[in-house]
Amino acid sequence: MVADRDHRNKPRLAVIGTGIAGLSAAYLLKDKYRVTVFESQARAGMGAHSVDYVSNGITRRIDIPLRIFCHGYYDNLLALYQHIGVEILTSDHAGVFSDEAGRIILHYGNSDWGPGRFPRPKGRSWTSPVAWTIGLQSRRFFARARRDIARTDLAQLSFGEYLDQSGAGRLFVDHVLLPMMSVTCTCDYQAVRDYPADLMLEYLTCGVHEIGIMSAAKGVDDIVPRMLTDVELRTNSPVASIEPAKAQLRLVTGAGEDQCFDQVVVAAQAHQAAAMLSGFDDRRALLNRIPFEKSTMSVHTDPDILPAPADGLSPVSYHVPQGSSRAEVSVNLTKAIPRLSGQETVFQTWNPMRRIAPNRELARVDFTRPTVTRDSRKAVLALREQQTRAGNRLWLCGSYMAEKIPLLEAAVDSSVTVARQLGATIPWSGSITAAD
Repeated sequence: MVADRDHRNKPRLAVIGTGIAGLSAAYLLKDKYRVTVFESQARAGMGAHSVDYVSNGITRRIDIPLRIFCHGYYDNLLALYQHIGVEILTSDHAGVFSDEAGRIILHYGNSDWGPGRFPRPKGRSWTSPVAWTIGLQSRRFFARARRDIARTDLAQLSFGEYLDQSGAGRLFVDHVLLPMMSVTCTCDYQAVRDYPADLMLEYLTCGVHEIGIMSAAKGVDDIVPRMLTDVELRTNSPVASIEPAKAQLRLVTGAGEDQCFDQVVVAAQAHQAAAMLSGFDDRRALLNRIPFEKSTMSVHTDPDILPAPADGLSPVSYHVPQGSSRAEVSVNLTKAIPRLSGQETVFQTWNPMRRIAPNRELARVDFTRPTVTRDSRKAVLALREQQTRAGNRLWLCGSYMAEKIPLLEAAVDSSVTVARQLGATIPWSGSITAAD
């Protein structure tokens, strides 16, 4: 009874959105606040687009899009997963790159060596002059990037300007680097080039190519319930507006219901957050400076979009047509994700350009992701400064609010910052061991 009374006496806090930013914010704040989580979809957001895949008598959930990460860059994410007991497995994301005619430009696999792994040529790439040229240009690029990361002028350069100034090899940049970073950031090549150079180099030099990729062993369906304990979850509850109400904030849902809260954490994307705010004109203007790009993801069983012969290919296939603004990237999930082994081959394709047989497609999902420019970075800095003002009750949280590429780590990083500002204790603070 005392515990129930203490819980009712806690200040009320709303979290809007159940991506990883909203989930981690709710988890970190639930001991200090009475937390209500609002989600517009029928289920919590990280798994909102997941699909069941049934083959060989086995049913497995497939996350759309994939959630992958690595040591060296995802310290807060890995510490959070470690703290809540999420099992982590290594994934193989070695790649093959082909042109518009399906001809293989570069094909590599990963070999474990000591604590890390290194790429090695596969198939005809052993004897291909183009593949070896790309390999040499790659080595030169990363050697220079590791030296240049200490430069103090990188924040004033776009990544495209850095590439042009550095003399990076065009074969490597056009056929490998831009396609890889476009799928990582889920944007087109120009948006990759528009990123501030320091953010891009921080990611590229973190060790991801040597240490390797990981994923949650059981997918997001194992993660979401762990972070929603002791909070109230309201699904099918889109928030229409957030407005001041004396010493609180009023939330009005799409159904016309309204509630007042002592604090509100908006963990939606920037353009969605801007549409909710009423009476916060300065923040809306800043949020509208955050760019975003739309993407499409398909889950299917059609192998015809892969280079021939498909047998023996590395798990990730990059289709890189000349003159295109993006690559088409297909992941053989059965090879890359251990929990899907034993099932018939299934793929996840980002930015599908070629026709996927309709009877082979399990799901097609459209989504948006923020990107970063030098101007958006200034807007985010102003937003963060507003959250340090005395009496602030409106908190913006999401991957766009961190000084990182907008990936899973940036989202958790932003929730950690907000939770600290709201007086919460971060369980792993000062003792992140996940990257050791």
